Amino acid sequence: MPKISIVIPCYNSEIYLEETLDCLLEQNFQDWECVMVNNGSTDRTLQIADTYSKKDQRYRVLSKEHGGISSGRNLGILSAKGDYIQLLDSDDLITPNKLQNELEFLSMHPEVDIVYSGVRYFYSGDPKRDLHIYSETGWTGTIEIDRSDKLVLDAVLKRNPFVTSAPLYRSSVFEDIGTYDESLQYIEDWDFQIRCARAGKVFHYLGYKLDQSTLIRLHDRNISKNRKAVQEAKAKLLKKYPDLFPNQKKSGSKRILKQFIPPIFLRFIR
Repeated sequence: MPKISIVIPCYNSEIYLEETLDCLLEQNFQDWECVMVNNGSTDRTLQIADTYSKKDQRYRVLSKEHGGISSGRNLGILSAKGDYIQLLDSDDLITPNKLQNELEFLSMHPEVDIVYSGVRYFYSGDPKRDLHIYSETGWTGTIEIDRSDKLVLDAVLKRNPFVTSAPLYRSSVFEDIGTYDESLQYIEDWDFQIRCARAGKVFHYLGYKLDQSTLIRLHDRNISKNRKAVQEAKAKLLKKYPDLFPNQKKSGSKRILKQFIPPIFLRFIR
């Protein structure tokens, strides 16, 4: 049985998939399986996945009808055989020591359920592959949570603590929490981290090192570019947890306006 299962949902991923699969061969830790879930692709994705599975038995291919990315992840998670699970988007990369360093940490700290490392971004069209701290929207995807921190749920409610490909989970997390909410086509990973924090799962940020990081590819097909859909998904997420977001009954315009008015003026208006 493999120690780590790497789950890669794929939908029309032919442009980037080979590089993503190759980065696994460069890992210093090699006791893994890669579960590739072909999510109804209409390009060469399935052909590429099959080629890797025939060359290396650690690669496995599953196919399903096209659905949201959560359905692809869930099928891979439910099929995973490893003690630990690494989720990896089909256009992202992980650097050579990520799996080894995170696995070593979890082995030494049984009280930790989820460990994650730093993230850097790179532009797909940049031949130099310069790494950036922020995404093109000015976003950085990491909250540095220590295993000893209290009130972790408060931090996670403010925003998603890390990008999807950053953490290494114990497989028991999915056994306890369940899989991704397939009704959320966006920010479903944030929803999952909220559920983990609410259940008392212990997170730990291992830090950023060049050789133990997640590299997020920026290109025109990034899901996060559909801002309207992301905002609609966020509204749905807030409604899902009325007890955690009790103040969301205020109109959206009032909430936005309040962010830009200094507190002293709000007190004066009252």
